[in-house]
Amino acid sequence: MGRKKLKKRIKEDPRILQARHKRDYIGRLKMVSDQMVGPGWFEKIPPVDVDIIYEKRYPALSIKVAPGEHIVEERWERYRRAFLLLLDNTSVMTDSGGAIPLKMMLCEGLSLLHFIDMMATDRFAGSEELRQIFKPHLLTEKGRYYEAADELSFLLFLMDARNGNYYEGFLLADTEQTNIGKVPLNPNTVFVHLFKPVVSSIAINGRKREILPVSRPAPFDQTLQVIIKPSDIGFKTVTDEPLPLYIQRHALLRLDERLGLQPDVVHVHLFFEMFNQPVTYVRGTDHSLIGFCLHNHKVGYLLTTLHDDKLVIRSFLFLTNDGTPEGRRLRQLTQLEKYDKKYLGIDKLSTFTAYHIGEDEKLSALFREAGCGSLLEVGSLEVMSTSYTPDRNKIELHRYLNSSSYFESL
Repeated sequence: MGRKKLKKRIKEDPRILQARHKRDYIGRLKMVSDQMVGPGWFEKIPPVDVDIIYEKRYPALSIKVAPGEHIVEERWERYRRAFLLLLDNTSVMTDSGGAIPLKMMLCEGLSLLHFIDMMATDRFAGSEELRQIFKPHLLTEKGRYYEAADELSFLLFLMDARNGNYYEGFLLADTEQTNIGKVPLNPNTVFVHLFKPVVSSIAINGRKREILPVSRPAPFDQTLQVIIKPSDIGFKTVTDEPLPLYIQRHALLRLDERLGLQPDVVHVHLFFEMFNQPVTYVRGTDHSLIGFCLHNHKVGYLLTTLHDDKLVIRSFLFLTNDGTPEGRRLRQLTQLEKYDKKYLGIDKLSTFTAYHIGEDEKLSALFREAGCGSLLEVGSLEVMSTSYTPDRNKIELHRYLNSSSYFESL
């Protein structure tokens, strides 16, 4: 704000500012009413009752760190800005085809609906007619009223899903102090909590390994844990009772290293790809390889072993790695050894996609034949990379592969 405008604001009579605020607020109340039930109905509310709505109005929806929580400032600012951007671009649709901004619905909209819902019978002439026209939107009807609550819940679900990882912890929003479903005045604030992952240890091959549950916090003090029946991934046990899935810290590091994507993105897929979802697997000698996908594109496997009452993800294998069926097939077709793949950079997603193999007919045919065709479709994931990877020259790949019998047959 410029100095002249600031000085003007300071000099302005507070009563004028208050009157302007009230006029603007009542204008938004009318806009909400018109969008919900059509023009003319808001005017049936006597001015004295409009004054009461204004005096008892709910504050604008806000978002804060929950009391007692500590979230790193930079991380909190990213979360807060992202939430406000989503809020600004979210609306509640009306029967007339119009739209009410969600943040207006959660402030002016709730103030108006709660007044109409709670007003005494025959409070003023036409009050019962007004109540009937607003009936589908009222709290007591539990109908259209909760569409705003659903919109906010979905928005916060997106925020929670996009802002959490097994290193820094998960952020979870709490709407208990908003005015949704609550007539008495509340702060109308979304409070955000931080849940750190619970780290424990397990002895594997005679050494202690740190493991974390593949779980996420949920509203109402719940924790959602991935559980899998051993038989669903090829293990035989006496009872075949579902067992909790854990991930070794080493496996997390391999997952992020070999994909090179933002942990928040990868870790949300790690959970939701397996929570109450069927999984695909390839059974090994003493382990099982669980297929891992990002945006429906297979990118590798989670090498998982059975340990008494737990299933533990021990490592992540990128699709071209030697320990996968596709990696072994690629080796058969090209005679590329593990160190060749590493040298060429086709053992990690970031450097694999830098070749843009899908643009090359021979290379595309080779990788599709090896079962790695899904990797040719993941270009959209580049926007989630943790660092910039310059394009690589396909000539290097061709030079390495020209001597293979596969290329000679093309």
